[in-house]
Amino acid sequence: MTKKKLVEAYSFFEEESNEFRKEMAVEDLLVDIACEFINFRVKNNMSQKDLAEKLQMTQAMVSKLESGEYNPTVKMLFDIAQKLSWKFNIQFESNTRSRE
Repeated sequence: MTKKKLVEAYSFFEEESNEFRKEMAVEDLLVDIACEFINFRVKNNMSQKDLAEKLQMTQAMVSKLESGEYNPTVKMLFDIAQKLSWKFNIQFESNTRSRE
């Protein structure tokens, strides 16, 4: 492995395969989801057990969601959003510029 100087996090992976970059993008999304759950708990002074009761799931499942290692389904996220009074959106944007 060659030594690289980290200037910008995403540029570090430019030479990696597309498959690897896709996996990293998914991991990034899962961490974002995990942070939302952790932030909600902290702001509401809740334990994982408290949140689990509110979401009608086990504390172990809340732990998995907060670890970023569990990939929840869209349906699961929608159900959670309903229980937490969150607005749930999925947004797709083109990575290419349209030609005008």
